[in-house]
Amino acid sequence: MRPTIILLSAKDGTRELVSRLRDAGAYETSPLFDRLTIGECWYGVDLSANVIEEFEQDELAEIAGRLGEFDPVSLEYSGVPCVRKLLKAVLPGLTGLLDTNFGELVGFDEVLARFVAEPDWDWRV
Repeated sequence: MRPTIILLSAKDGTRELVSRLRDAGAYETSPLFDRLTIGECWYGVDLSANVIEEFEQDELAEIAGRLGEFDPVSLEYSGVPCVRKLLKAVLPGLTGLLDTNFGELVGFDEVLARFVAEPDWDWRV
């Protein structure tokens, strides 16, 4: 299985997030995961919202409590340095949470601040 993260975007920012992802590099739509390629880095992008089924009710309640209405965007990534670069490019000014798939829900602003404080931050360890 490829590593994944979930971007949980406040509903009013989802369109902008998706637009930024599509403009970040070579973007190709496909039936399962769309593919985004930026240089040597590649990403799978799933806009279907099917990932919501994998969340527990208490997690959904926490997310809704922090964001209100939201949309999920699943991202497969080729490596942490690559996804770190992508997040730095697409998250500024947006409201949402990063689900690291390693037990953390981190606000977009906190993610960006952590990248500044810890340039090599790897949420998997």
